[in-house]
Amino acid sequence: MNLETRQKILSVCQEKIRQKGEKVQVSFYAFFANKNDQPDTLMSVARWWIEKHQLNHFEKATKIYAMIKAYDDKGVESSLKGFNHLTLAVNDLTRSLEFYGNQLGFTAEVRWANGAYLSYGEAWLCLSLCLDKKEGMSEQYTHYAFNIDAAALAVLRDDPTLDIWQTNQSEGDSLYVRDPDGHQLEFHLGSLSSRLASLKEMPYQDLEWLSCHKNF
Repeated sequence: MNLETRQKILSVCQEKIRQKGEKVQVSFYAFFANKNDQPDTLMSVARWWIEKHQLNHFEKATKIYAMIKAYDDKGVESSLKGFNHLTLAVNDLTRSLEFYGNQLGFTAEVRWANGAYLSYGEAWLCLSLCLDKKEGMSEQYTHYAFNIDAAALAVLRDDPTLDIWQTNQSEGDSLYVRDPDGHQLEFHLGSLSSRLASLKEMPYQDLEWLSCHKNF
């Protein structure tokens, strides 16, 4: 789908939303005149709509807008933006900090009553103390987080087939889903820097700064 067509779709969706609100729906015919003089363009949008994404005849304009915004400047439909962080459930926070900090060379940033953040280059590691002692070393909270842009996150959030395993309670918008094999994933808007900055405003229980970020 070329840039001109994407801009046309965005413009039409914006106008529909402005006129009738965020619940308004559109079909792909809404982007073309009644007497269409661009049959090839119409067919490319129809294939994108019907074959590629299997959308209903009518979809929310906000959803279509977000999907089109997920394209990058080269016209490539993008969603994930790389790895964000890894969260590991641990039984002994001090022992795990010792292992990842002293033995593996991660930089310990902060710790609090039930967890810690560490960094290694561009990587971000969260250690989360497992509080369910009856199950011992549970992997119930271990998960893998990926960067995503806001438009793509909005599209995912509107997908009723996703298996949601948790609601977001931390800084930065997130969507938590399970893959077909039960692996727990997170799609996250935010970074270690934004998380540490938020802790200056709303610190976790018993928060202790372990690096120079105490003056963040």
